[in-house]
Amino acid sequence: MPTWRLQCSIAADTTFPRDKIVITPHFNDQGISSDPQGLCDDLAAALNGWLVTPGAREIKVTAYDAQGTPPVFPQGEAILNPAAAPASAIIREVACCLSFYAGENRPRQRGRLYIPAFLCQAGSTTPLRPILGTRQKVADLAPLFEGLGGTDVDWVVFSRIPAPDGTPRSVTNWWVDDEWDIVRSRGLQPTTRLEGTTSEG
Repeated sequence: MPTWRLQCSIAADTTFPRDKIVITPHFNDQGISSDPQGLCDDLAAALNGWLVTPGAREIKVTAYDAQGTPPVFPQGEAILNPAAAPASAIIREVACCLSFYAGENRPRQRGRLYIPAFLCQAGSTTPLRPILGTRQKVADLAPLFEGLGGTDVDWVVFSRIPAPDGTPRSVTNWWVDDEWDIVRSRGLQPTTRLEGTTSEG
């Protein structure tokens, strides 16, 4: 019964790997046999249809055994729309958060996925708070994750801390609030800068 970390990378602005947006939902496979390749194929297709502009971006989903002993190698991979990386209409670091927990909202039983604003809303402006349509777009990911793989596969919260916990817990509750989050690591590399000296220089 492996727990799969499905690493989802979505291309934006450039084709460089470091500029791809990554989210990593986890899924516990309780079936008699496991099909990580099928999970990758299905999640890539679902995310491709979920995009504000379906089919517009490269989507790559890679399956890793979350409970595996390092080094952990991919067990499945799916790529759609290769090399498609349109420019972001709004700043990449702004995200709307899908929060969730398993049973009780406490450490190691909760998780978050930070969904870039440019993936879940159209247009080139960012309102003060995520509007209902944006929040609903992010909320639509919850049933997408819940339905992946059928009855033998559960969307889960997974944590290795404290070791050797490693217990996958099925997600029972989720929410999307009306506050933006900032993920600084998703910014692009600087290409230019202004410099100066002071009178003390």
